[in-house]
Order: sequence, then structure tokens, then C-alpha cells
Amino acid sequence: MGYGGFTYGYNAAVNVRAGSSPTGFVDDPAMYLSQPFANFNGTLPNTDPASGNFDAYQTTAPDANRPGYTQNYNFSVQIQVPGQTVIEAAYVGNKGTRLWGGETQFGQVNGLPASLLQLGDVLNEHVSDHPEYMPYAGFPAEDFTVAQALRPYPQYGDIYEAFPYNSNSSYNSLQLTATRHLTSGLGFLAAYTWSKTMTYVDATGPAQYYASFQDYYNRKLERSIASFNYPHNFKLTWVWETPFGRNRRWDLGGFNWALGGWQLAAIHNYRSGDPIAVFSSGLNVPVGFSGSIRPDIIGGVPLTLGDMPGKVDYSNPTPYLNPAAFQNVPTTPDGVPLRVGTAPRYISGLRGPALFDETFRLSKRFTFRERLQTGVGMTMTNPFNRTTRYIGDTTVGDSTFGMLYAGGGGRTIQLDARVEF
Repeated sequence: MGYGGFTYGYNAAVNVRAGSSPTGFVDDPAMYLSQPFANFNGTLPNTDPASGNFDAYQTTAPDANRPGYTQNYNFSVQIQVPGQTVIEAAYVGNKGTRLWGGETQFGQVNGLPASLLQLGDVLNEHVSDHPEYMPYAGFPAEDFTVAQALRPYPQYGDIYEAFPYNSNSSYNSLQLTATRHLTSGLGFLAAYTWSKTMTYVDATGPAQYYASFQDYYNRKLERSIASFNYPHNFKLTWVWETPFGRNRRWDLGGFNWALGGWQLAAIHNYRSGDPIAVFSSGLNVPVGFSGSIRPDIIGGVPLTLGDMPGKVDYSNPTPYLNPAAFQNVPTTPDGVPLRVGTAPRYISGLRGPALFDETFRLSKRFTFRERLQTGVGMTMTNPFNRTTRYIGDTTVGDSTFGMLYAGGGGRTIQLDARVEF
């Protein structure tokens, strides 16, 4: 229904038959703007409660659009150590309260609790075969299922609360930085963050429509680490002016022009791998329940088949996740899940390959005269020729489940020159 759901019962259409132009020509418009608009013969607002039966609608709570808020807090200590270096240690945290929780997740007003999945195949059978579930006299028992009859409002389909501010988040981190401004030819900025982000949904706005969840009435099942949580994150940027050249530690005389005055710089970026979520497929989920039932995690079984391999063959993927540690939830012969799974939204402690990324640059300036200078440089991306690795499939039961693949890579060198006059 989109945002038009808010105007249901207060809008209507006037149909004008095509080919009814007063000109008599069939391809002319049925009416022109200069003509009076056709009369509307209905009645607005339409207050008949049965007019929306067995359809999907939007609603809004009396306290909808209350602004959410974020509390930020931090504590830091700085100290200067020898070498013109400043070290800072900080605790940084925040808490989001009353965040947009997702209208198709926790905003579902007409959903069914996952506990009713234990009814199994009965949920997909017609009410006419199970009159004990007849919600009210006149319910079209031949046309609708038991699951529909069990809904809080069985005469309607999905009812979504728009803008449900009913979620929260938390972030806690230890942040360490070391800074040295360019002194004696060396400067750097090193930053390490150890953090944890917990959420129920990972984004607000349109992106949250694609969030997964298992039970409309048990949001605790969805509280997990966030999809964008990387517990270890280290970044280093440095600049080093080589000690060779005029007015530097080692004057090379006639070789200064070629060998002196060079500058080296680099950016390093290293972080933990992506969080991993596992999924089920082939489930026959009845109407009114969440379609994102996750699998089970088998206790006492290692989640991986070993340590993360450093290299992966391009032609043959390497098994990494342990298929024996996961299984789909029990189902009926027709594939109806009998309960939700034990796997969280994202599994804490289980991650994909870590990220290692570097960029190096070598540069020098040549001065021909006061107003004529030339700069040359070389930038090398991925100097160690690292290849990426990724897990391509995390759907339990697939033949390629948990396989580790090799992605792109390749070293790139870019040469540049600049003339200033």
C-alpha cells in the first residue's frame, strides 16, 4: 500500500471510459482539462470496516514519529612520550534508544507468534477442514487457511505499523592512537579500535526492509552483533623523508639530484572479517509467520573445519565452515517448520577472512629554478599482491555451504608527474 495506506477510505477514483471523447474519434482523450471533471457518485469517507477485508494495510501508533535519540559518552587519557609522540587511550560508547525498528519486522500488527508453528501442516489447511479454528461466523472457511484464521485480525492480511520506533543499539570500544607530527623526517598516525556493536536491525530507512527476523513477538532473538561490527580494526599512516640529500643526514654530493630528497609514505588498513549469518531454504512457512526462520547450531561441534587458510586455490574452493555444526529446524513432511532456529542473526565469534590492505607511495620534487619545479611519484596499490577471500554460500544444506573462495587481487603501480611554474 505504500504511504497511501494512511489515506485508505478517504480517496477514490473516477473512471472515464476510453473512446468516449466528444469529438467522436476513438483515439482522442476521453476528456480535456477544459471540461468539468466527471462527478463522483460514491461516499467519502468510506467507513465500512469490511471494505478492506483480506488485504494488507498500514497503520500508525498514537506515539508514532517520536524522535529516537542517541547517548554518547567517552573518557580519554593522553600522554606524551619520547620521540615527539602522543599516545591516547579512550573509551568511546553510545546507545541508541527508540530507533526505527523496521515496519515489516517488529511493526507487524497482524502476525502470529512462532510458538504456533508447532501446529505444523494444519496451519496450511483450510478452516473448513478444522471448524474448531473458525474465528467468527461468516469467515470464508473454504478460501482461507487455519493460519489466517489464527491471526489477531483474521479478516485482514498483513498490517504494518509505519515508522515503528521500537528498537535500540549499543556500541562500546577501546580506542588507542599514537600520533607523531612530521619531526626529523618521520611522521605517523596509528589507530587501533577494539569494539562491539549490538543491534536488532542493522539500518533504518528503506534498507531495514531487508532485515531478517524469526518471531514478530520475540525481538530478543534478533539481538546480535551488527553486520558492520569489526571487533579489531588497525590503521596506520606514515611519512618518511629519506636521510639522503642536501641538508639531510647524508649529503650525496653529485648524486643528490637523482638519489636524494625522496619521500616514502604508506597507508595500512587491517581489520577483522565480516560477521557470518547462516540461512535456511526450502521451508514452507504459513501465512502470518516470519519467512526468515534460521537453522540450528549444534552444541559442542566446532563451527569451522580448522583455522582460516592464508591462501585459497582459484579453481578449487576450500571447505571452511563445518556443515556438521548446523542443521535446518525440524519440519513436517510438507516442509512447515515446527519452531524457530537457535542460530542468532549474526554468529558471535564466527567471521570471514580478515582484511589486509596497503598502499605505498614514493615521491620526489626536482627544482630547476625558483619558479619551475617538477614532482614525480609512484603509487603502488596492494604491493604484496594479496588476493581476497570470501565465503560464497551460508545456506545450510547447500552443497557449497561454507566454501572459501579466492577473489580478485593483483598489484597496481601508477606513475605520475607534475610540473609547477
